[in-house]
Amino acid sequence: MKTLTALQNVPTAYLDRYVAIRDKKKTATKTPLIVAHDVITQCYEDYAQAIALGALAGLVGNVQAAQLSGPLRACYDSPTQPLRELKQAIHEAQPKRLLKYCPMCGTTLPRTFDHYMPAVKFPEFAVHPLNLVPCCATCNSTKDADWLTPAGARQYLHAYSDQLPDLQFLSVQLHENAVLQGVGATFSMQRPRAMPNALWPLIVSHFTRLNLIARYDERGNDEIAEILSVCRVHLDAGGPDARTFLQGLAEDRKAVFGRNHWIAVLMEAMAQHPNLINWVNAA
Repeated sequence: MKTLTALQNVPTAYLDRYVAIRDKKKTATKTPLIVAHDVITQCYEDYAQAIALGALAGLVGNVQAAQLSGPLRACYDSPTQPLRELKQAIHEAQPKRLLKYCPMCGTTLPRTFDHYMPAVKFPEFAVHPLNLVPCCATCNSTKDADWLTPAGARQYLHAYSDQLPDLQFLSVQLHENAVLQGVGATFSMQRPRAMPNALWPLIVSHFTRLNLIARYDERGNDEIAEILSVCRVHLDAGGPDARTFLQGLAEDRKAVFGRNHWIAVLMEAMAQHPNLINWVNAA
């Protein structure tokens, strides 16, 4: 997993995008939002401060904005050209290939946007660029509005502000099945010694709430078959050393998607396994 690249906010670019979207709405929606412009401006400043202080969990929904929930949410729910441009800009700001997988789970295409601060509770951030996270439908529906624990702690990583250290916490155990002549995988998590105390519970919660380990296990067998097939094609084309080839693929995945992307972890474990060549020859 890698932190997403935020759109630049100089000096009031986030608020300007909101205004551009707002001003494309019909009069009944636009007028009360224009009247409440100072309120939304303050909300955007509060969001920026909460991000800077690492205090998103303590951000409280604005009472006046809540009274404008309908018009504010309509800024996102009813498509306009400025909204399409915002979504496109978020995608284009990311390094190439990064959004091949959902940033929240790493398993499928991010075809939707999640409101990190739930729009039902924070309508003032319905089109805030840092509150729109490209993600898959499964992660979006699973997270929904349930972003805090009963104790008030965040349950999910914030894709733009939570910086994951370059430490390995996801691992995989490979299993050979002689009867089925196949290889399986079981993923697990273990806290590295250098992992910050405040970050580890959030990572564990993110993985637990989104059921990521089970999702990786479910996809593991098919991914192994795909990896072995790629190695077989590589050898058939005259390429040398499947082990070095696969390790190179793993390093490439880590560079693009992060050290703990499940496919990168799987590739590296397979490249280091003593029976890799036998598996490739049998593929």
